[in-house]
Amino acid sequence: MMNSPVMKWIGLIGLYLIIFLMLVEWLVPVVTLTNTGHLGLFLLFILICLGSNIFNLNGVLSFTIKILYVLWFLMYVYMGTKIFAVDSFMKIANEFVISIHALMDGNWDGVTDSFRSILFFLLLWMTIYLIHHWLTVKHSVLYFFFTTIIFLSFLDTLTDYNAKYAMIRVMILGILLMGVLFINRLFTNSQVKWKWNHYILLLIPLIVMIIGSAAFAYLMPKKQAMVNVPKPIEKLINWQNGQSGSVGKIGYVEDDRKLGGPFEKDNTVVFEATAKKNQYWRVETKSIYTGKGWERKEGDIYVHTFGYSEEIPMSMKPGKKKNTDEATITLKKNYKFILQPYGLKTIDQPNDDKSFYIEIDSEKIRPTINEEKVLLPQYSMSYSTPQYSLKALEKTRKSDLKKIPKGYKKYLQLPSSLPKRVNKLAVEITKDEKNLYDKANAIVSYFQYNGYKYSRTDVAVPSEKQDYVDQFLFETKSGYCDNFSTSMVVMLRTLGIPARWVKGFSEGDEVLSKDSTRRYVITNNNAHSWVEAYFPGVGWMSFEPTIGFNGFDNVLDDVKDEQKEGTINPKQKENDKAKAEKKKKVEQKKKEKQAKEKVKKEEKKKQKQEEKKRNKDQTASNQVNKTMLISVIIIILLTILVFLTRRKWMPKWLLMKYRLRGKNDIPIDRMYEDLLKQLSLIGLSKGQGQTLGDFAKQVDVHFGTNHMSILTQVYEQKIYSKEATLIDNKEIKECWEYLINHLTG
Repeated sequence: MMNSPVMKWIGLIGLYLIIFLMLVEWLVPVVTLTNTGHLGLFLLFILICLGSNIFNLNGVLSFTIKILYVLWFLMYVYMGTKIFAVDSFMKIANEFVISIHALMDGNWDGVTDSFRSILFFLLLWMTIYLIHHWLTVKHSVLYFFFTTIIFLSFLDTLTDYNAKYAMIRVMILGILLMGVLFINRLFTNSQVKWKWNHYILLLIPLIVMIIGSAAFAYLMPKKQAMVNVPKPIEKLINWQNGQSGSVGKIGYVEDDRKLGGPFEKDNTVVFEATAKKNQYWRVETKSIYTGKGWERKEGDIYVHTFGYSEEIPMSMKPGKKKNTDEATITLKKNYKFILQPYGLKTIDQPNDDKSFYIEIDSEKIRPTINEEKVLLPQYSMSYSTPQYSLKALEKTRKSDLKKIPKGYKKYLQLPSSLPKRVNKLAVEITKDEKNLYDKANAIVSYFQYNGYKYSRTDVAVPSEKQDYVDQFLFETKSGYCDNFSTSMVVMLRTLGIPARWVKGFSEGDEVLSKDSTRRYVITNNNAHSWVEAYFPGVGWMSFEPTIGFNGFDNVLDDVKDEQKEGTINPKQKENDKAKAEKKKKVEQKKKEKQAKEKVKKEEKKKQKQEEKKRNKDQTASNQVNKTMLISVIIIILLTILVFLTRRKWMPKWLLMKYRLRGKNDIPIDRMYEDLLKQLSLIGLSKGQGQTLGDFAKQVDVHFGTNHMSILTQVYEQKIYSKEATLIDNKEIKECWEYLINHLTG
């Protein structure tokens, strides 16, 4: 048998150990999904918070330890070796101010990583305090248990996180925790002395019930999990996406089921590329158009795995071996996929335990470890940009489309609700072109010269019965890359030309480089979409229909006369005429390219003017924001000061509060409870199981009076007896005021 204090310590530590394990189930998915890192350091902070509660540390001491740990974390993680150096403190403080400004401006992406860590620590701190309150005051963790189950259910349903085993662990821990709390309440309420054999006898049925329930749940048949998002949540998402008044942030996203709506610019850097030339960066393709956006095929995702330096099976073949170049990607955002240059051959970075897989349907490439998607912060690639023969392209004919393999039929898919006038427009645009290549270019040129404009703000969202492409082509004629690229894919498909929608990033901005290679910075503003069309005998080829973008320069003008000059040929004149026409077409394409570049320059000039205007307005508001920031900091500091000095000013406030009442108005119950709270601030707290009378004697010994005993007698008569007290109100008030006055020291 163990004495009561030891048993209580063991029980308390056991309870907090279970709480710690349940908090781990919260922290692991958050860190995994956000790629936060430093899981061990966050778990250590949780242990510090729980430990301060177990040992009931002084509030100021506990607060100081936690603040020092958070500061150490910020220095260790973000400052490297300069821990607690003056310049490190200044940098953290500067990032704090920058983040406050970003929050005031509503720019969450402008918040620094160090400030995000501070917010995360505060969230953990408050969560543990709330759990401690439930555990020690309410003696119940039902809310925490229930919230944990809901949290894991949502993560498992709406994210890539697999909470299958986490849910089992939480159920076991939660039931065990509630059972242990119930047993503790039995001992406390019945005032039975704690004994090992009694405690174990009560624990055995609980453990047997948990094991039996887990086994039953494991053996029972289970319904197949839903593949799609639940309808109520899907409707909520659709409603939000359908609000044309809401403005989103531009950037790469994976969900393209609902296209449309305005976007704000975002200069956040997402990756840097070192390469021979500036180029587009491909991420994935999509083939199912719904009338509102793009979806991927439901069901299993088929992949092809490969390793470093192994040839990557791409549908678009790379160029000649002699033209092979290298590129290096350095991520600034946690993308768990590979940025692809056109003509990608291999990923070259040996001595690493990662492997890769490419999704056969979308051609998205992901790095993995043990079949789990991971982040690859930096990697190098070999690629050879594909080039196309103009002669071969001009030989493509519509009749060739009848011979395309069945595997390309999915790139002709169109919704049955697509208005017929979309096809009529595509036919009208391309009717004078003989080959498939010129038909595709005719659609590109159509956008340039028929009143369409590029805009991120003036972008409509189709109604429930409207088609996204039809609305853009015939009604709004205003939009960004998604509008232009989707419309071109759909028009090509109506002509029987296989086409797919491509997502990735457009060319970035070049920065200064020391050697022959060039470095490019790519931001969220470069998130882009374009088109790939399939021509029989040639293969897949990329097109850029969006106004203001340069597109692709990968066509070799290899059209030459088959006969040497001076050779007698009765069709010489016809050949010369054909040659002239071809030359004219090439010149026309060059002019179109120059026109695109001119539009892009004008667009950039306009954007710079708008940026200058915004900067001017921002300067005017910066002073106001600075004043607001200083005011907020002062208020926070004053709040902390008031909290830390509450032992000094709280008694004076209580004296003033009760002196304003009449002589006969003595709320002894409230006055007594306020007195108990103030006594706890100086370390005089009633122990568990200690009677009020014993505690009153302890307080009287401390102050050398009998005032606490008098007040306790009156309080007990008020609570437990209907008889009137024999002590007059004046004496009660004097006793209470004496004790309150002596609490300030």
